Amino acid sequence: MEIKNFGLNIQLSPRYSYTPKNEDEVLAILNRHRGQKIRTIGRLHSWSQIIEADAVLLDLKYLDSVQPGEEGNQKYVDAGAGCQIKHLLHELAQQRDWTLPSVGFITEQTIAGAISSGTHGSGRHSLSHYVLSVRLACYDPTSGEAIIQEITSGAELRAARCSLGCLGVILSVRMQCRESYRIEEHFRAHGRLEDVLAAETEYPLQQFYLVPWRWNFVVQHRRETVARQSALMRVYHWYRYLVFDLAMHLMILSCVRLVPSARLVRAIFRWILPNCVIHNWRVVGPSASQLVMEHELFRHLEIELFVQRRNLTDALQFLKNALIAIDSASLPLEPSFINQLTETKLDSALQELRGRYCHHYPICLRKVLPDDTLISMASSDSRTQTHPANQAAPDEPWYAITLTNYQRGKAREDFCEVASFLALSMSQLFAARPHWGKLFPLKVEDIRKLYPGLEPFKLIRESVDPQHAFSNRWTEELLKSV
Repeated sequence: MEIKNFGLNIQLSPRYSYTPKNEDEVLAILNRHRGQKIRTIGRLHSWSQIIEADAVLLDLKYLDSVQPGEEGNQKYVDAGAGCQIKHLLHELAQQRDWTLPSVGFITEQTIAGAISSGTHGSGRHSLSHYVLSVRLACYDPTSGEAIIQEITSGAELRAARCSLGCLGVILSVRMQCRESYRIEEHFRAHGRLEDVLAAETEYPLQQFYLVPWRWNFVVQHRRETVARQSALMRVYHWYRYLVFDLAMHLMILSCVRLVPSARLVRAIFRWILPNCVIHNWRVVGPSASQLVMEHELFRHLEIELFVQRRNLTDALQFLKNALIAIDSASLPLEPSFINQLTETKLDSALQELRGRYCHHYPICLRKVLPDDTLISMASSDSRTQTHPANQAAPDEPWYAITLTNYQRGKAREDFCEVASFLALSMSQLFAARPHWGKLFPLKVEDIRKLYPGLEPFKLIRESVDPQHAFSNRWTEELLKSV
């Protein structure tokens, strides 16, 4: 049996594949395959080897229950591991008029897959931060029998909130909830990053885009509001859908797949797309629709790098210089950029890339507040930070920088090399952390200083799963020498 992920860059060939209907069936499968590697999948919306499985694979799509509840002032929901976020949001709205504290760019993922890799939105913590407890199917260290364990507090909960699937089979998750709310949104262009960041005070939920080949910023200014829903809200959503989710993507696809042309790509971003943005059209709508876009309509690859705010300006300048240099084999390099390449010892790697790749998609940036986890990308603990670029206050926000690629086949290889160059260089210069669920070019020796929580995470993994039954080759390599 062969299964491909959303990006078509990972192929799974498990020897055994199951879709259990309930928790008892999960336990029976674990007992049947004791001593073998067991991994689970969500909706396969990941680009890294985190999803690889070559022995036993579980698809928990039938474990999709949604049970909201309250304890004192705490609203929560018990969601089955296989419940897609879009289904969870719908059920919360229908049953209680509630929603989740944070909503990501898309809602296709399952709740277990989303927290296992650190899925996030903009302006708040990642979903992992809001996990109250996790129910796991794992093996009893003494008897070896499959059991259900509930993790509710302490370092174990911080590990389970973002576990890469390494602690056991997640059966259900208890998440914080809140009452439904509305978001006011409008687009605006800015020439300087300083102006974009200054607007966060008024629009704390904004996300923004660095526009390649124009090199300005287009911002979706967003804030929570008690104002009424706009009469033209549906018209606005159709505008966003038709212009950005469809037309923009079709233009990009035409000049990277049908008739590849770097010159046309640059022209689109310099002259065409800026005229498609309606500025200062303020629209109020439900958070579940305002914060989400249809980014899953066309298959693509992504790499996402997290830097703290103190490094953001320099990181974006380096990224701009790198993309310009990679696009052209002849343009001279800025002296400061040359110094950075020399510092990272990647100057020869850049020279090999020059003239091979023209970036063709807006670079998305989202602010993520620090997570109370061990190894999510936005986990922060000043007591354990070891990278010199990461010596910041534990409450300093992170910014996720996403580069997206829509090429196919061998044309993708150049982007993958560019992604590797950016991950290696920016991790050294700015302590940039790659997203676990997206292209992840770094090796364990590269990330030891970036993720100081890996060591306590490994100790918890050893106590919960000493036989490493719930790891794959990628996570084993990641954790073996921490």
